[in-house]
Amino acid sequence: MIKRLLVCLSVLLAALSCAAQPDFMSTVRCSENSAAIFEKVAAALEPHRDEPAGKLMVRCAKQFLGTVYVGGTLETEPEQLTVNMDKTDCILFVEMCLAMVQTVKSDDCSFENFCINTRNLRYADGTVNGYASRNHYTSGWILQGERNGIFREVSRDLGGVRLNQRFDFMSTHPQSYKQLAGNADLVKLVRETELSLEREQYWYLPQSGIADLSEGIREGDIICFVTSVPGLDIGHVAIAAKQDGRMRFIHASTKAMKVVVDSQTVADYVLTHKSTKGIRVVRLN
Repeated sequence: MIKRLLVCLSVLLAALSCAAQPDFMSTVRCSENSAAIFEKVAAALEPHRDEPAGKLMVRCAKQFLGTVYVGGTLETEPEQLTVNMDKTDCILFVEMCLAMVQTVKSDDCSFENFCINTRNLRYADGTVNGYASRNHYTSGWILQGERNGIFREVSRDLGGVRLNQRFDFMSTHPQSYKQLAGNADLVKLVRETELSLEREQYWYLPQSGIADLSEGIREGDIICFVTSVPGLDIGHVAIAAKQDGRMRFIHASTKAMKVVVDSQTVADYVLTHKSTKGIRVVRLN
């Protein structure tokens, strides 16, 4: 009798413990159409799930052509995993496609798993712990993805040279960020992240010679356009894709205000944008 009571009590405590744990999706801020968009894109990609990740990345990117460009969609408080599949900016577009590829290639092709993959890309160690836990600098996003075996940077392999990269734009321009303005403690946390990024080594394909160096780019590679703005690393992000036999790229364009296949090649884009001094290239595993 006592043994039975102990078993029942154990079951009750376990149930109460589970009930006390918040449902993961209840912690996610989603736009109304995101789940439906996910199901549509997943259905289109699933028959091709065994393709190389890079090829599937391009196939996924094309599913989002025409998606409207909207900046600042993550800047809501409190900090929370935000998923908007019906509007995007350049880095969120690439991140969304990558999370889709991860999800479709996994054994759990669910919207919840897609959200988990998004969180694990966007936040340091996959943990949402306030504004400073977000990978604000693309370099941090890349380093984390490499550590997790999702992709690897191939800039050096393609003939890249050392990049003397400084990180301090956010901490020296707190007024440009709603969450940082007037919040010295938060600025301090961001500065700690910047200093940790400065301890790493970086390579890039410089503007000079970009036409030859960019020949090694493959479809599905993530192209990170290195900016000349002091203290910033990456000014734009895109997905390499061939069209008409030339290596162009798919991106969320501020000029077109939507996701498009750019009319320029990767090399031409670098040469015609004065604020872009070269590229870094990331390749999916």
